[in-house]
Amino acid sequence: MSEGPSKNSVVSLFSGALGLDLGLEQAGLETAVAVEQDSDSCDTIRNNKTDTAVIENDAREVSTDEILETGDITEDDVFLVSGGPPCVTFSSGGNRGSIRDAEGSLFEDYLRVVEQIRPEYFLFENVANIVTAAIKHRPIEERPGQDWNLSSYSEDENAVTEGNGADPLMPEEQSGSAIEVILDTFENLGYTMAFFVLNAADYGVPQHRKRLFIIGSRDGTKLWLPKPSHGPPTVDGVKPRRTLRDAIGDLNGPLNHPDYSDKYVRFFSNVPQGGNWKDLDEEMQKEAMGGSYNSGGGKTGFFRRLSWDEPSPTVTKKPNRKSSAFCHPEETRPLSVEEWARIQTFPDEWEVAGEMYSKYRQIGNAVPVKLAQYVGEMIVSAHQNGEPTHNTAWTSDVSRKTMLDAAKDSIRQFANPHREFKPHVSEIYGPLQKTLS
Repeated sequence: MSEGPSKNSVVSLFSGALGLDLGLEQAGLETAVAVEQDSDSCDTIRNNKTDTAVIENDAREVSTDEILETGDITEDDVFLVSGGPPCVTFSSGGNRGSIRDAEGSLFEDYLRVVEQIRPEYFLFENVANIVTAAIKHRPIEERPGQDWNLSSYSEDENAVTEGNGADPLMPEEQSGSAIEVILDTFENLGYTMAFFVLNAADYGVPQHRKRLFIIGSRDGTKLWLPKPSHGPPTVDGVKPRRTLRDAIGDLNGPLNHPDYSDKYVRFFSNVPQGGNWKDLDEEMQKEAMGGSYNSGGGKTGFFRRLSWDEPSPTVTKKPNRKSSAFCHPEETRPLSVEEWARIQTFPDEWEVAGEMYSKYRQIGNAVPVKLAQYVGEMIVSAHQNGEPTHNTAWTSDVSRKTMLDAAKDSIRQFANPHREFKPHVSEIYGPLQKTLS
């Protein structure tokens, strides 16, 4: 654990089960007050952090004065404001939406607190797809050419206007317009920023999980993008990525998990380790998949049995969905709550409150603790001595366009993890290093 700055209070917004803030605490900071609407998540915080004040309410209903008073702190005590407003409108698992949707607009409440407290730093965390999201969403069938890939309209200027007589896409309907508004707003508050998309598996987390981090410095402290510490086992210069076996291989019962139906047990019993529905015979494939059998897409999460020797896929709110299955590598059952928490790098002693599915949801929605610690250590190191704790790829001196290009490259790399991985000179960081050379 790093020794934190002398003024180390964190105001946590949209706190959930406190994964992000627990990682920041392991980097030397202290969570003074947490604002969270979900009752079970609030109980989780209370059960584990008796010295953290909890405001159980919708952030839109909580004033900055109430936050400071409840936390028994002043504006000058706040080192960092952290948080990730609910992100379903931008998530690949949610309905396509925009920053103007009800949940997208919670970003404004995060901004309000940052603007009124003016902490030395802020840490904004969210789904990576914000990088390509639009301010305003237009359904596919109403777009020129009806292209499902919104980014194609940015890459081909003619595509904005051509095809099927639809009105041209407006600037706020184009890919990337949401992140530009977010960055402009932070800049208008007077913060110097670095932002990046990270894959948790590259930072010691036994899980592929991509997240966007935007870090702001009020006083212009130079911030860094940390280079990956882990990578494929054949690559020199990085540690091997942590696997599912590393995370849960030593866990013994009793474990808390639901059971599959007899029908699902029959399907999963015919799927090998690391396999999915495609490993079933054709007749069983059709029975298992139902109407999804003839639909498009890779559908690799359907009836998936995990592999011991790879990082876990991105954990979600439930372990037993048909389309995003998390079947144990050897046993025919979903991963347990305890295994879920290990994959998200929560400590074993962290007690998650609520019924079983609430526990899955809280853990699945969290930022992996180890990833948050890594980012927190970078902020603390930059603040204390202007030097990074970890090797870095680039600094906040680079342009916004360069950072955006790198974030998009990171998303593409994540979508195809078998592309060539070059330690510290990967396709994610290459454009930035070229800029700095």
